[in-house]
Amino acid sequence: MRKLGRSRRYSLSDLPERLRRWHAPRANRWERLCVIAGRLAVEALEADAITVQILIAADTRWIAPGLRWRIAELGEEAQFELEIHADDASSASAPQSVRAVLLDEAGSAQVDDVQSLDAVLRSLEPGHRRIVRAGFDIGPVVRAAMADGGGMLCWHPLDAGPDAHAALIVRASRTVGLVEYLGRDHAVIEAALAGALRGDAERGRWLRNLLARHLWIEEELLFPAWLGVGGNPGWERGLRNEHTRLRRDLEHLDDAVARRRFLLLLDGHDEKEEQIVYPDILARLGDAAAALTPRAIGRGVAQDHAGG
Repeated sequence: MRKLGRSRRYSLSDLPERLRRWHAPRANRWERLCVIAGRLAVEALEADAITVQILIAADTRWIAPGLRWRIAELGEEAQFELEIHADDASSASAPQSVRAVLLDEAGSAQVDDVQSLDAVLRSLEPGHRRIVRAGFDIGPVVRAAMADGGGMLCWHPLDAGPDAHAALIVRASRTVGLVEYLGRDHAVIEAALAGALRGDAERGRWLRNLLARHLWIEEELLFPAWLGVGGNPGWERGLRNEHTRLRRDLEHLDDAVARRRFLLLLDGHDEKEEQIVYPDILARLGDAAAALTPRAIGRGVAQDHAGG
């Protein structure tokens, strides 16, 4: 890897707000965090859980492309440097293998009836995920389990064809908030994209379903609520325009120009939402955000996109 630019040194007095919020290195970029003095805590939004790592002087952590992380705690004496490195072994217009892990390394379970689905959900331990497949609609059972799960059980619906339903089911180690869920949904979309770009037809179908669902959650649920409490209409128009471009280029991923454009736009779009838009939505909605969370998480695959 090749270091880009100069290292930036930070302390409590000049820690930028963006490092306190969920964010991720862009495609083909790695971040290297080096602790100079004191102690800090780094949270990472992993596939199954939010993990916390305590770093002290002389500790180093590499952060991979697409891994969402933030500074959760920074002591008064703490100082650290952040470096950006380019991964010259891969291209922004090529599949990012590090992002595919979320789906590639998830266990899989085929269920034949409601009882076996319920057993799988009950057996899922905190900090674990599983791709559940069924020949029937698993939505009602999963939604009921999520309602009883204390905000720790969530799903990312992948498919809802006539005889083929699938979802990534995650039981987190702590309650999943709206911003954390949407950030993880971005990561699932990116994992499906990585599979689609290596020629996996099923992952391509999942990608279309996941993206259509995610955009519906934003356009039909979040954005109207946000504008209703003083959200920036210019930002909202810009995001909708980017959604239109993503939908357009999604249909032409076999074209090198459209594929590169899609990948770069998706990276920047996700970063903008996680760094700026979602925190603003959360701040403006206040307690009302809690009511939106189960509605967003409970959304299934749109039938007009399922299997498309």
